Amino acid sequence: MENRRYSRKFVSLKTKIVETNTSSVLGDCILTDVSQDGFAIESETQLVLNQQFSLNLIIQNKHISLSGKIVRITQGLFYPLYGIKLIEKDCKNLDFFKKYVEYSLN
Repeated sequence: MENRRYSRKFVSLKTKIVETNTSSVLGDCILTDVSQDGFAIESETQLVLNQQFSLNLIIQNKHISLSGKIVRITQGLFYPLYGIKLIEKDCKNLDFFKKYVEYSLN
C-alpha cells in the first residue's frame, strides 16, 4: 500500500534533465507521473539519491521549471525510475503546474 499525500496523474512527456548548479544537460528523460508534491522520471542517465536537478517543460504555452530531489530509485519499464520530491522554492510557475495537474489530467 502506498502512503502518498496526493494522487499521481500519469503522463508521458519527454524532456531534459538539467543540473541545478551549472544548468548543463545531464541527459534525456520521460516524465511518467506527477502529483502536487513530486514527480517521477524514467531515464538511462545515472542519478543518485538526494541529487537535485530540474526539468523544463512547456505546458499550454507556459514555461515551467520543476526542481526536485531524488528520494527513490526503482526499476522502470526500460530504465531506472526516479521518484522526485519537489523543491518548491526553486520551481518556476509551480502554481500553474499544480492547477494543471489537479484539473487537466485524468
